[in-house]
Amino acid sequence: MERTGGNIRSLFPTSENDRIADTQRQAVNEFIDSQSEQNPEVIETHIEIPENRKTNKWPQLERAIEVCAHRNATLIIAELGTLTSNEAFTQLLLDSGIQFYCCDQPFVNQTILEALHKHAQIQRKVHGELIREGLKMTTAKSGNPNAAKVISEVNKPKIDVAIVFADLLQPIIVDYRRKGYSQRQMVKTLNEEGFTAPEGGKWVLSQLQKVLDRVRLNEVARENRELAEELRAADNTEAQIAEVLNSRGISSLKRTNWDEAQVKKLLTRLDQIKDIESINNFVLTVLPLLHNFRQRGLSAIEILTEMQQAGLPIRQNQVDVVA
Repeated sequence: MERTGGNIRSLFPTSENDRIADTQRQAVNEFIDSQSEQNPEVIETHIEIPENRKTNKWPQLERAIEVCAHRNATLIIAELGTLTSNEAFTQLLLDSGIQFYCCDQPFVNQTILEALHKHAQIQRKVHGELIREGLKMTTAKSGNPNAAKVISEVNKPKIDVAIVFADLLQPIIVDYRRKGYSQRQMVKTLNEEGFTAPEGGKWVLSQLQKVLDRVRLNEVARENRELAEELRAADNTEAQIAEVLNSRGISSLKRTNWDEAQVKKLLTRLDQIKDIESINNFVLTVLPLLHNFRQRGLSAIEILTEMQQAGLPIRQNQVDVVA
């Protein structure tokens, strides 16, 4: 988008049969309209159709970046969706140095995108290592007493992403509830408004119900975080914590009183949220240091030393990932 004089005009194709393209065009136009005081103008439109979730070639994105760099324009991304986990896509965008705006996730800027990019890299490496470790510990003929623990660790990155996805969708769900939508109406509206399901594609009722459960658990965990942590720190059992929650009239995860199983789920979610917050805070804290390290051309060992001196202890294999 070029900040020059002239009328606002959209160059998207006007196919009535392509509902998704129409929704994305509307999102871009709404953003353009909100910038009317600056007289913006759409100078080119590029439509990228990735082959799959692991697509590593983005020719339309490359062309759009070239235009933005040449014209000193801002790249408007109609739907970022889950592309923050696509390494090739985010690397192209980060390396370009151009200004960009994501209509569906306006909070994603250069700093946030780089944090998400680094986090995805680390998660992929850790996930791969855990899978390899799990394969070593199992055989085709017999079970393994450590299988549950290994599977839990392997699934952790996926669970973390699901929790964050529920957080991002939570304000939309709140709005739908305020409007009195049924779950089927929510599914229909999410698809009509161009929101992709957790793993891409269109929403179905079962997917929404899982996300609603996660949204509910996230809400209850955050609302009662202080009390739950206080009770746990006092060495209360899960049954005792359930008693306290029931005595205070705190709504449970289900339409029943709190029990040990629900309390265990609540405490587990609190630990998961804490882990996610720690990782995000660490990544955002370390980004300025990494920029400095790159500029100075430091080796992995030198980075390790400087991180320790800065009070950020980090393992050697983590340095290999971020260096």
